Amino acid sequence: MAIEVIIRGIRGATVVDFHGRLDMHSRWHVKAIINQCCHTEEEHLILNLKGLTFVDSAGLGLLVLCSYQFKELRRRITWIQPQGCVGELLHNLQINELISVCQSEQDALSSVSPS
Repeated sequence: MAIEVIIRGIRGATVVDFHGRLDMHSRWHVKAIINQCCHTEEEHLILNLKGLTFVDSAGLGLLVLCSYQFKELRRRITWIQPQGCVGELLHNLQINELISVCQSEQDALSSVSPS
């Protein structure tokens, strides 16, 4: 598997830290983790993208679809700390117009989710 995922709780949210490559091969592992969070997290899910070194269209599509799934459950979801080529890709695609993207966990916790 090309990705490592760490789940941790902080006050008011669950944080999912990604490390490595999110691509068509690792997306099923990530999907299972996010689906589990959809069933257990009642308030706010924070996807920490700082450790992602690469994301392909399958991985990005998965993150977007899972984010919409989480929003349909009327829960907050925020992506944080996209770096390098992943951050540049998200910026160029203007993902922040669809999904809340913050620079830190603290910013994510204090931000108001867009409707």
